[in-house]
Amino acid sequence: MYYSLVLEVLGGLALFIFGINRLSNSLQKITSNKLKSVINFVTKKSWATVLVGVFTTMLIQSSSATSVMTVGFVNAGLITLRQAIGIVMGANIGTTITAQIVSFKIDILSYPIIIIGFLMYFIAKRRRIKNIGMTIIGLGLLFLGMTIMKGALGPLRENESFKTFLLVFSKNPFYGILAGLGLTVLLQSSSATIGLLIALGSQGLMPIEAAIPILIGDNIGTCSTALAASIGTTITAKRTAFSHLMFNIFGTVIFILLLYVFKLQPLIVRLTGSSVPHQIANIHASFNIITTVVLFPFIGFFEKIVVKIFPGKDIVIQKNALHLDNQLINTPSLAMELVKKESIRMIKITHTMLKLSFERLDKKDVRIEEKILDRESAVDSVTEDIIRYLTKVSQKPLGKSQSNQLTNLLHIAYDVERTGDHAESIMYLARVREENNMIFNSSGSAELEKTFNKVNYMFKTLITGLEDDSIIKLKQCESIEDQIDELVKDARTNHLDRLRKEECSLNSGVIFADIILHLERIGDLLYAISRNFINIKAYGSH
Repeated sequence: MYYSLVLEVLGGLALFIFGINRLSNSLQKITSNKLKSVINFVTKKSWATVLVGVFTTMLIQSSSATSVMTVGFVNAGLITLRQAIGIVMGANIGTTITAQIVSFKIDILSYPIIIIGFLMYFIAKRRRIKNIGMTIIGLGLLFLGMTIMKGALGPLRENESFKTFLLVFSKNPFYGILAGLGLTVLLQSSSATIGLLIALGSQGLMPIEAAIPILIGDNIGTCSTALAASIGTTITAKRTAFSHLMFNIFGTVIFILLLYVFKLQPLIVRLTGSSVPHQIANIHASFNIITTVVLFPFIGFFEKIVVKIFPGKDIVIQKNALHLDNQLINTPSLAMELVKKESIRMIKITHTMLKLSFERLDKKDVRIEEKILDRESAVDSVTEDIIRYLTKVSQKPLGKSQSNQLTNLLHIAYDVERTGDHAESIMYLARVREENNMIFNSSGSAELEKTFNKVNYMFKTLITGLEDDSIIKLKQCESIEDQIDELVKDARTNHLDRLRKEECSLNSGVIFADIILHLERIGDLLYAISRNFINIKAYGSH
């Protein structure tokens, strides 16, 4: 009997967790395009961070996923530590919606929901409709898993030994907190732990006094996912994950004081419903709402503590535009000056990408790749911001010279992004070369270095010309580009000669030729960027 019961409970729990996972993943796919706009909203409205955490978690149905994404956003430089703390506070509230749903009698809904989701997923042609179908399937599986767990646990109502075992948690809350913590770390889902408690409660097996300490421990255990996700990330990302843990520990202390020191447990139980499943769901929500309300004013305090625990300073590449100001859109001349400043910042980032890519050719260090990809992500993101900003500026009344300047700035934004793409491609070629143990001979390596040095010099000349507002420096880019073309031409001629003499392998020769090609393209793009800046200056003088 017990063997069959354990299998049914574990099977129901597996379906419940799988349903949550499908629901969360599918909802993330549906809402992923909105995430950047949400983040931008957060950066402008500091009070809204908690609300963003609440609604994001309600949308994707996973506080762990929200916390992990927040760690990723901080690691990427999209949001600050203080904003991230607000988001994880809100995530704790948003996750309680799952418990509210499953606390109702949902037994008869699971199969119809699964059928509807199945039909949508298999009949639909559009990816978005398929994702919605999979979301509905996930919800149905969640309900089905809960139904199976409730049915399997029914026979235990007559088992006095099992009831006595569960009463231990009401007599010693510390054991209950440890059980909730351990179970949530094991299942990697606070909703799964709460779901199991509700299943036990619905069969009269889990008294609310025993459930309360377990659900409190559950809130600490849910931090484990974000803590694991922060391993190997920036210091700020580690601070974010640890602040989530601190926040929930402080919340636990607050509730232990309210329930067991001030003896408010009977009052709280009375106020949260008449049935145990509803009481579990409502106390779970109360814990997170009260904790957030009490601790939100102390976000600055949490920030100071985690900074002391994790001292140091990150080199974070900001992936949002730093200089663009929407209030100046109505003044196009000033708005375009801000775009120029942002473009110069992007040129510097792509310059660093190129230097890192060439460093990767000589070093077997994947951390260099992470730095390049981090900067590539920043260039792509800020390019989008610049284009969006210039589009808004273009909708204002512009003179002919201003229209020409705006067009040049758009060309610059696209060319800078393409420059970053070429630097990234060199990194991938370096990886292929390493994986296949390809070796360039001394003359080939010397030609690559010479061409790189010339492109590097062109970058420096362009940046100096822009920072010093020097037309002379910008015009020098043309002659440097001619020199790069000559170096590339000579390198290709010599390369073909080496291939004929079999002084290098065909595979390594292909990598060499591709790297040379990307350097040539970068030179072309830098020249185009310099010409566009010269044109902007010329139009500005009219």
